[in-house]
Amino acid sequence: MDESTEKFLSAVKKYKKILIAIVGSPDPDAIASSFAIMEILKIQKIDSAIVSQREVSLSQNRAFMKLLKIPMKVDSQFHCDGFDAYIVTDFQLNLIKNVSEKIPCAAHIDHHEPDKNRIPADFTLIRTDCGSTSALVTTFVKDLKDELNAKDLQLISTALMFGIQTDTDSCIHASETDLEAINFLSQFANSKIINKLNGIHFSETTMSYYNRALKNQTLYKDWCFYGIGFIDILHRDSIAVIADLLLRKNSHRLVAVYSIIYDEDMKEVYLDVSLRTKSKTLDLNSMIKKITPSGGGRTFKGAYQVNLNYFRFTDKNHLWSLVEEATIDWLKRSRDSSYLHEFSGIAKSFLNRIMDFLKK
Repeated sequence: MDESTEKFLSAVKKYKKILIAIVGSPDPDAIASSFAIMEILKIQKIDSAIVSQREVSLSQNRAFMKLLKIPMKVDSQFHCDGFDAYIVTDFQLNLIKNVSEKIPCAAHIDHHEPDKNRIPADFTLIRTDCGSTSALVTTFVKDLKDELNAKDLQLISTALMFGIQTDTDSCIHASETDLEAINFLSQFANSKIINKLNGIHFSETTMSYYNRALKNQTLYKDWCFYGIGFIDILHRDSIAVIADLLLRKNSHRLVAVYSIIYDEDMKEVYLDVSLRTKSKTLDLNSMIKKITPSGGGRTFKGAYQVNLNYFRFTDKNHLWSLVEEATIDWLKRSRDSSYLHEFSGIAKSFLNRIMDFLKK
């Protein structure tokens, strides 16, 4: 059994009921890794529940959950009554307001650059050289497959395979770990469900936002920025999808798609920005951390949000003009200083190679 699997099981076996928290966007990678962990906890006789801070918005992701019958509750406040520990997957920060003060973090599993404000967990597995969290969780499944019944193994494998596929852009940015995981999962996954999910087209709403973005673009050197305007919280995942589409369809080195989101349930208004780049050396994480500690990035992808509640009663057109001007100005300045970020990325890569060589 892999050492990480042993340490994970040792950490979770101390608890009776665990909250599996999806803190960031409930995308397939976060959902799949959480689902697999829930099933692993089940065979260890540990109760658990998957809870997301946000609703699933994309039609493809809703179909993903329905086809695989993945149970997930939505609770913007993450009420933890009845739980004696929590797990965070696919998110940089494992510190959760109103949760971390009450119960311990049993496990933190992620593939992004770790947030400096993260707190200690009983078990931590953070691999930035991996393209998905699902690939990391696959290690547990591989070691415990004989304890899972055939039906559950198929559901978990299908979920994890789709999670890896979506987070690595159909394996274009897959690491060796991702590919090894896919090779294992393909033995058990339901290919018909995978093909069905891949055949689902984007909703009319997402495409309308895409067309709106095309009409409001700002080209600056080899970067391009697209403003969508105000959109409802139920469609916020469209921002990331549109950023992916625009990067693939254009020759721009980086694209940024930005919008103002209104969350009626939480009474919040915030700027939401998704960044995508073709550069392997551009340090999106460092770039984003300079504007807000709550955002972050990894190779090729990044996102951040800025709370605008102070301006919530401002005229919408005026607020959009103000936010758009500030966002474009920051992105332009980031482009002009991007060589510093790229140098940092190159230096880090060089040091990693030296460390790998010394370990051999």
